[in-house]
Amino acid sequence: MGLNPLFQEDFFLTVQNSYHAVEEIQTHPFYLVSIKGKVYVNLLPISATFSPQQLISLQAVYAQKGILLVHLWEDIWTNKRAQVLSRIHSFCGLNQSLHGRKGKILEVNAEVTKSFLEQYHLQGYIKTKYNFGLLFNGEIKAVACFAASRPMKSKGAHYKSAELVRFATENGITIVGGLGKLISHFLALVSVNDLMTYADRDWSLGKGYDKLGFKSSGNTDPVIFYVDTKTMTRHYAHRLPKKIMAAYEAQNVLNLDSFLASVDLVKIFNTGNLKYHFYTNVQ
Repeated sequence: MGLNPLFQEDFFLTVQNSYHAVEEIQTHPFYLVSIKGKVYVNLLPISATFSPQQLISLQAVYAQKGILLVHLWEDIWTNKRAQVLSRIHSFCGLNQSLHGRKGKILEVNAEVTKSFLEQYHLQGYIKTKYNFGLLFNGEIKAVACFAASRPMKSKGAHYKSAELVRFATENGITIVGGLGKLISHFLALVSVNDLMTYADRDWSLGKGYDKLGFKSSGNTDPVIFYVDTKTMTRHYAHRLPKKIMAAYEAQNVLNLDSFLASVDLVKIFNTGNLKYHFYTNVQ
């Protein structure tokens, strides 16, 4: 697969073919594309040398103008094209709307959950204790995944918290009230004092959680990744392939970043997460 120096052009032509009202806002130092005036996309090749703070500041400038700006890295476009285009479709307000009150909730197993998230969520599957689907006419159109509750002794002897880990809908679908319905279902089953979640700062300003009654509780730090330039596979810094780490430890010439670059692993990052809490009435 390898490096794609033309990925920005590929993205521009792809969305132009679908939405027509596509405009280059700037090409240097950032390559920004406006789609229907609804969302701006900052296209980042994996060779980019920006810092996380530069991207956070850029997003903040546009947020002050009431514009959502998202950061799209080359590896995500390469491996998650359908999911990226689905998010853009949603940002442009072009999704088909379903009403959550008409959906039926059921618990779904790990296999079904994994298949759905790998197909429709940008970050894919992660194992969780509770997985619920929202069905319309017998078909799953959304999945929400929750972690087990855990005690938070720092907040009180009997205080418990849980996490909304994933929420995804089928491409092209917006379910009005769907996430709220799934959250209410979970909270009726599991008694907690709060439900926390994260919004991917590369892709969100967190407005959806604000509307659901979540309260902002801070930001997490940017996360470092290493991308294999041959496959565009993204690795967390603390989960690098064992063979590569063994080879690094067997030599004593290069530092980690230099060694990884020598084996075609390029260092990139995200801009962290926005953290939210929904506080229940549980005493």
